[in-house]
Amino acid sequence: MIGRIFYFISSLFFLAGIFIVLSPALLTPDLIYPVRIDSAYIAYHASLSEGEDTLLFNPSDLGLAYSDITVTANDGVPLKGWFVSASDTPANTILIIHDYNESKILYIDQLKQFHDRGLNAAVFDLRGHGSSGGNEFSPGIPAIEDVKLMADSILFKKGTRNLVFMGCGLGAAIALQAAVYDERCMGLVLQSPFKNYEKYLEKYAYAKWGEMKNLWFPVLKRRTESLLHYPVKDLDLAEIAAYTSVPTLFIIAGNDEIISTSESLQVFDASATEKKELILVREAGHGNIAKTGGETYYNKITAFLITNLPKKQKSTRYKKLALHDN
Repeated sequence: MIGRIFYFISSLFFLAGIFIVLSPALLTPDLIYPVRIDSAYIAYHASLSEGEDTLLFNPSDLGLAYSDITVTANDGVPLKGWFVSASDTPANTILIIHDYNESKILYIDQLKQFHDRGLNAAVFDLRGHGSSGGNEFSPGIPAIEDVKLMADSILFKKGTRNLVFMGCGLGAAIALQAAVYDERCMGLVLQSPFKNYEKYLEKYAYAKWGEMKNLWFPVLKRRTESLLHYPVKDLDLAEIAAYTSVPTLFIIAGNDEIISTSESLQVFDASATEKKELILVREAGHGNIAKTGGETYYNKITAFLITNLPKKQKSTRYKKLALHDN
């Protein structure tokens, strides 16, 4: 009898272990396995909608001359992007790093807005997104290295005076980390930065699984750390911001349903740069800041860059990724 009970309990533990091992594949959280938004996705969802918005598939749909960027990551993943040159060169270049579950195709209007204000503008699909390769995403070391490769490609082009990283949501976390490592980044625009990624994951897990969060969160956290290449708690933007010295513009939505205003303000307060400003788009939510801010949004970004970036390109370098080596 005791042997049967022991066998039964052992079987339960064995099945639970298999379940935990397989659960990342079963759960497929979009924070790791993003929705792949590309031209086919846009066309399909437009067919289901009665809206009359003009479909945009590449920058030429807005009359922009552009060039494709394709780089291969260190692990062989192809990364796809677009580069739109300013009418007058040399010019400052803004590299847009999108949020998760987004892609470059959603930023075509931003490319035009920055181009029309005299900036070179570039955007690329993060791994696992859009037309780039890979299936899994995280805002950790691989993403930082991917930004470095995109920066290499952009700086190889003629006409770039200063390079600026602009990150939105999780893209803000990538942009801030990349700026710490890459001294070629001369300015930052951080839109809706969270404070700590572990807290971000906890809120995500509760929104996705509710009371089952306590069961699934440890699995999500463990998988996330394997993709980050460092502990989740170490992705604290308030702490990382203390290492930055480049001019930084913070953009916050007044009604952000994903990242609280107070979180973003903590990152702003912790930023060590002497040149920093804050824009609050009061009526905006997380996903419509640019649309809600309109012309004022783009004018303020451009004015900040013109005022605070160096007038001439400086000799800079890319540093070894050492922040998380301990």
